[in-house]
Amino acid sequence: MRFGLFILYSIILNIAFSQTKPRNVIMYIGDGFGVAPKTAARMAMGQGRENKRYYNDSGFHVLALDKLSYTGMATTHSLNSWTTDSAPGATVYATGRKIDNEMISFDLDSASPIETILEAAKKQGYAVGLVTTTRITHATPAAFGSHIWHRDLEDYIAAQLISSSQQQYEEIFNSSPIDSLKYNKERDWLLPQPKIGVEIDVLFGGGGAHFFPEKYADTIKNEPKKSIIIGKRKDKVNLVTIAQKRGYTYINNREDLLAINVDAFANNKNLKVLGLFKSSHLSYEQDRQLNNTSEPSLADMTQKAIEILRTKGGKKGFFLMVEGGRIDHLGHANAGVVTKQCRFEVDSIAFPPDGGKERLKNTTQGNIYGSDYMIKEVLGFDYAIEEGRKLLKDKNTETLIFSSSDHECGAVAVIGLYDSTHAHMRTYSEEPINKSAKIATPMNLMRGDGNTKGFFPQYKLYEFQSKKYPMPQSANARRIVITYASNPLTLGHDCEGTYSYGSHTPQDVWVGADDNVGGKYASKIAGKGMIDNTFLTPIMAEFLGLKGFGLK
Repeated sequence: MRFGLFILYSIILNIAFSQTKPRNVIMYIGDGFGVAPKTAARMAMGQGRENKRYYNDSGFHVLALDKLSYTGMATTHSLNSWTTDSAPGATVYATGRKIDNEMISFDLDSASPIETILEAAKKQGYAVGLVTTTRITHATPAAFGSHIWHRDLEDYIAAQLISSSQQQYEEIFNSSPIDSLKYNKERDWLLPQPKIGVEIDVLFGGGGAHFFPEKYADTIKNEPKKSIIIGKRKDKVNLVTIAQKRGYTYINNREDLLAINVDAFANNKNLKVLGLFKSSHLSYEQDRQLNNTSEPSLADMTQKAIEILRTKGGKKGFFLMVEGGRIDHLGHANAGVVTKQCRFEVDSIAFPPDGGKERLKNTTQGNIYGSDYMIKEVLGFDYAIEEGRKLLKDKNTETLIFSSSDHECGAVAVIGLYDSTHAHMRTYSEEPINKSAKIATPMNLMRGDGNTKGFFPQYKLYEFQSKKYPMPQSANARRIVITYASNPLTLGHDCEGTYSYGSHTPQDVWVGADDNVGGKYASKIAGKGMIDNTFLTPIMAEFLGLKGFGLK
């Protein structure tokens, strides 16, 4: 019966799918990304101001996210929990199947791996890549390129990402100078079958600590005294050296990323690229701008990944997953600052003057609030989406874009604007006043907050690396205030030890989609009512014409 279904499925695909142009799929995942941070970013960029108030105003859609033609909402629960974590939350987009919390593209019931769309696409001729602002071994990218029973086994995930055979997998462990840590099938498992034969063409993100030996210091070539990555592999194995022998070009900074010769990938099909830009997660976009300009932005990595994959994919095309991963961490942090102090104030200054002087030098930005962090993190994700949207204008290739989230984090809410004139947070404009008196006649009226410019956020735009970002117009300007319902105090927890400040929530998430084939595939998310997060992967597989993928 199963074989018969496979044959029928293949026949239908062959009839329905006739690829005349390269086909590209980009799956964007804003980790922990709810609706409220998108609203905050949009308003900080000027929506609501003159010429940006109504749907038919030319400047209404100020975010690339808002320009995606089709939108919907999706549920996010995992197989065994009403609130998912990122592992099954990403696995569902990678495989189209719900699994248990903490697991990476792995079926607990059968103790077996589940093939991902990236693996199926690679086996059927597409170029493939993973881009993230988290560790490349973190749950979301790992779900597309590895298989393991627990997301925290990141040394193993790193080994799987750069291996395409059991021999290569064993070689990594057998490179250890510690005899007791050489390959052991019972302890180290096997390279999962779906990863056999699959080489990931582009890997960009953080997580260098899981690729280098313990205490190994990796430096930028032009800054030999600046260690950007400190290794932590207990087995003393250097995965970067091994990756280079397998055809990977290694880079660790923005300058080298932007300088990659894309044409080289056309002449050498075995050539791949591994970009590791920090030991752990990449910097928040706010911090990157202030102190870590040698790190690439998510848009930088996405742009270069697209260029490389288009070249390698040739007439076939590519599959790319792009994660804006640190939105989630801001939700956990409950403001955009990680300290041992539990924050329940409304949008506190992220770096107090006494502790932030060093980090704030060489910048015109004054006090930086949690909302500034969240807004810029969303914009970093949004600029990456704009890189993908450029493909929609290319008539020589066919592209499908999805953007969604694995879950919401922090129960983030936009609750108003801080107004220094009134010395408190306000939610909306003041009431109208009749200058004569409180009489019924509508004469001699003064509207709330004075004029048509009204009560809106007061931000100005500045440019950084050719991208525009908002900052409060002045120290007393009306700024956006965000808060978090998942604060430990709300949940009845204390703030001692290592307890995570905020938590994931089971809230529904936004889904956006677009394509340049008349909306034939992107429109599938519309008109369905509420959809589940399992809904997107079959559409991507159909668009790519993946034969046999997803069949149980």
